[in-house]
Amino acid sequence: MAKTKARPDSSHGRHKVALALQGGGSHGAFTWGVLDRMLEDPTIEIIGVTGTSAGAMNAVVLADGLVRGGPEQARRQLRRFWETIGKMVGFGTLLWPLSGETAAHVHLEQTPPYLMWDVVRRNLSPYDLNPTGLNPLRGPLEELVDFDRLKQQHAIQVTVCATNVRTSRRRVFANKDLSVDAVLASACLPELFPAVEIDGEAYWDGGYTGNPALVPLLRKMPKCDLIIVRIDPIRRGDVPHTVSGIHDRLLEISFNSASWMELGALAVILLMVDQGLLDRERFGRFLFHCIEASHELEKLGSSSKLNNYPAFLDLLFNEGRQIADAWLAKNGAAIGQHATLNLQAMLPTDVFPEVKPRAKADRLS
Repeated sequence: MAKTKARPDSSHGRHKVALALQGGGSHGAFTWGVLDRMLEDPTIEIIGVTGTSAGAMNAVVLADGLVRGGPEQARRQLRRFWETIGKMVGFGTLLWPLSGETAAHVHLEQTPPYLMWDVVRRNLSPYDLNPTGLNPLRGPLEELVDFDRLKQQHAIQVTVCATNVRTSRRRVFANKDLSVDAVLASACLPELFPAVEIDGEAYWDGGYTGNPALVPLLRKMPKCDLIIVRIDPIRRGDVPHTVSGIHDRLLEISFNSASWMELGALAVILLMVDQGLLDRERFGRFLFHCIEASHELEKLGSSSKLNNYPAFLDLLFNEGRQIADAWLAKNGAAIGQHATLNLQAMLPTDVFPEVKPRAKADRLS
């Protein structure tokens, strides 16, 4: 694919940006595409990133690449990581030699191997099937990411989160706590893997308590823009009636509720800033934006998040690049100047009837 022409550099220099990366299994390849396009832009300086699950993996690979050699190194490392994912044996192996477009619309849940696995997982836990806790992603992460370097550097703040199985509380791992175990804990789906133990506590996927965690990163950030890269939809046009459709929608809601409540709390803070109740320099120093998955991506079933077929990952990557390119063309000039995501539009009007959104929010649908 031809390299997209980057926007001319701003006379004011590079704009400091923090990123919030959602999880979503193989759909994280969409985020890879978004990051690849953003890393081409000479006006953007990424100084912080928070991620959960696949977003956590993108986050640490991105950050390590930036620290190791800058944007081009980060692009190379992200590509290596996702190409490694595509080479792993998985449900995507069933789809050779389909095109990415065809593979995108294959319902894995209707294939015999998936149905067999579904029966097995309903009767045997990961502790029965994988008692040693083997995770095929450990090797690629340890090979690509120097976690000791990430702990010691201060150029970019990185946070990932996981859910404490025993207490149900969120744990946020920041620079000094980063490890391959922390990232694997952030991506530990309890139906697939035994809980990851860290410091004597067991952890599951961070999506249950923060997809991703926002405030812990923002507390460490200077004045900057926060760009959320969203994979899962907030709003659906139709009410699901099938078993799989209901299950998929439940997962979407449960994996997004914590983060959208967090955004709602931030919206209240911004409202108080606007009303002069809080200091703008301290509490209103962030400009919010959101790059969202297309409606076409949102049509894919939940099982496609387990699809690691290389052509499918490439399709998602290209979709992410195109969406990011269109977003930058439309909103790039706003970075460092004003928000394009109006958090106050998310406030429940029955709680704050006097609040009228200052501007129409981005799609968030």
